Amino acid sequence: MRSLFASLPFGATPDDTAEFMLGRVAVTPVFLESNGQIDTSTENWTAEQKATVLSNIQTGLNWWKQLLATKSSIHTLDFVIDQTYVTNPAATPYEPISRVSNAYADWVSQFLVDAGFSQSSQLDANVRAFNHSQREKWNTDWAFTIFVVNSQNDSDGSFAAGGTFDRAFAFAGGLFEVIPSTRPASTFAHETGHMFWARDEYLGGSDYFKKRGYYNAQNTNALDLNPDPNFVQSDSIMSSNAALDRAYQNVTSPDSTLAQIGWKDSDGDGIFDVLDVPLRLEGLGQWESTSNEYVFAGKAMVQTLPNLNSSGLQNSITLNRVGRIEYRLNNGNWQTITTPNQPQIDLNLRIPVPSGTTGTIEIRAVETATGIISNVFQGTLSAARDTAAVPGIQGFVWSDQNADGLWQSTESPVSGARVRLVDVARQPLTLQQTVDPDSFADGAIASSQNGIVIEVIGEDATGVVGAFTDTGASTGTKVFRPYSPSQIGFADSFRGDLQQLRVTMTSPTTRVSIDAIAASVGTVVRLEAYDSSNRLIQRAESSTLNVGDRSTLVVLSDTPQISYVVARGIRNAKVKLDNLVVGATTETLTGANGSYLLPGLPTGSYRVEVILPSSSYVLVQPSNGLRDAPVVAGSPNTHVDFQLRLVSSPWQNATRRQDVNNDSLITALDVLLIINEINRNGARPLDTSLLVAPPFYDVDGNRNIEALDVLIVINYINANPGDGEGESWWTPQDDFLSTESMLKKRKNLA
Repeated sequence: MRSLFASLPFGATPDDTAEFMLGRVAVTPVFLESNGQIDTSTENWTAEQKATVLSNIQTGLNWWKQLLATKSSIHTLDFVIDQTYVTNPAATPYEPISRVSNAYADWVSQFLVDAGFSQSSQLDANVRAFNHSQREKWNTDWAFTIFVVNSQNDSDGSFAAGGTFDRAFAFAGGLFEVIPSTRPASTFAHETGHMFWARDEYLGGSDYFKKRGYYNAQNTNALDLNPDPNFVQSDSIMSSNAALDRAYQNVTSPDSTLAQIGWKDSDGDGIFDVLDVPLRLEGLGQWESTSNEYVFAGKAMVQTLPNLNSSGLQNSITLNRVGRIEYRLNNGNWQTITTPNQPQIDLNLRIPVPSGTTGTIEIRAVETATGIISNVFQGTLSAARDTAAVPGIQGFVWSDQNADGLWQSTESPVSGARVRLVDVARQPLTLQQTVDPDSFADGAIASSQNGIVIEVIGEDATGVVGAFTDTGASTGTKVFRPYSPSQIGFADSFRGDLQQLRVTMTSPTTRVSIDAIAASVGTVVRLEAYDSSNRLIQRAESSTLNVGDRSTLVVLSDTPQISYVVARGIRNAKVKLDNLVVGATTETLTGANGSYLLPGLPTGSYRVEVILPSSSYVLVQPSNGLRDAPVVAGSPNTHVDFQLRLVSSPWQNATRRQDVNNDSLITALDVLLIINEINRNGARPLDTSLLVAPPFYDVDGNRNIEALDVLIVINYINANPGDGEGESWWTPQDDFLSTESMLKKRKNLA
């Protein structure tokens, strides 16, 4: 995940300055004033001219707001105009209107130098840096610049003959527009469409087959190369002459045009696709009977629609935020418990439950502006722990010391337990197929591999894949390599759009993973999953890698719909690929909270087995360590749980577990003995310890010495005053400290 800046949309980088036309946009008009140092000054701004042009800019921008209002009552669009360079025009030694349009590089560069943005040798990089600074200044989502060339005294309001453009032009995707001052408001509206990737549609502009924008929408309203001999162009702001004028006057443009700027509502719910993506909620919950609270720990986050733009950086971006977290009891009314208004938030909730209430609790996250919701967490007001439901098989493994099937607050989760799918003979079930270059001799390999077709695609590819020994291999000694026609041999790595690895499955699957090894500085690698209709359904992306860094990329679908995947380095990055794995995972380990998940399983009847993490445990329920778990693809099967029991720990007092020193009393001394040992040698497993009991440090019997052992003794003393003797070193206020804090306090007192 990329770093978040305060004013950046989620998923964007500072170079993503205008990816779709929604939200807040900083617009910086730069009025250019010639000073006569190089060219003769023929144009000079007057207050009246400034006011007229500024009004045209505002009117042209507001046209888009008016158009949006006809398409959606949910989305907003606001343009924030910085008038700094309107009030005080930027001085330039050139007279821009008297030069050819291509001379823009001279006076734009001069402006950037004067503004303090000339760090790069690339003009577009410096413009983006300036735009990003304006975004931060005005706390907007996007930003672009309009260079206004004074043409009031020019005979035709056009640049000198011989340049690429006669009058207005733009560099798309959040860079800048260049517009003569005598152009009407509709010109500013037209060029602003380019800022958000819309293409020209008039003759001599862009053609019918070109695509661009967040959805990579096709330019089907274009006149050039339109295959329909009877085609009649719809009025559009991106056309010209009468078609543009009518579109401007009637505040209209066709769906194909608007799709290029991000305005497309495929399901007709009033929310454009780019933001019509559910939030995600995950976490663990449990009812605490002693406090009558439901405790939930987890996180809520926005998700992004994959960016299909054939131009730009292709980063997946959203303006969505987690607006509020809601809960309800037994299908009652939803109640708000917190309002984070952040793209992602860690949650530690304590939800009050009226005394005597039984049944269910539900928790969800809701988006700020659109009202889009997350998956709904469902919990029970009972001793069972609950986790966010995910398609597949999931459950918990815990130490059920009293074998009652209920998870008591004093009973511990079992982490590191192996949970796997097995067949009727209790042998491990295999749903995965691995294609590893180590399985082949050096050289070209067959493209078809038992229902998997592996090939190289791209601008410099023939389809042939090879396997070769390489010191960068992630497993074994070999990696995949692409055949390069330009090199008349195998290249040492896949490179950007030149060579990409495509893997096609005869039968669609739910999961594909591949190892990527960076072969260039600043490498970012993507693994994209497509369905049989060539629709991108998921994208996994590495962090920025340096040479030799490795990353395992995984794409996962709830149902078997991944027909093929493409692995590639982006922005010309070089990457080596290794260890291709196709199919759902059938084995996992329980986490620190005792939970496990086997996601993305195809429909079927499965048998789940738990493997004891050590000889310290015995099975409780089920006694044979097996549970049957039917799965419908795309649906969760929850609470496929296993209860274990720790056999008696030699470091636990079998008579009274809180009596650490075995003196028949439970006092502060018992607490101090554990704390002192932890301060000396740390919390740790006792199975390999040379410690001999007594002292009985393992109060909870899990064969570890840890803060929980301290807490159990303290809780006992607080609940049974007078049961022991001696003076306590903690005060009543310490009841509000964490056990870790008390350990630190004791260490400081010692």
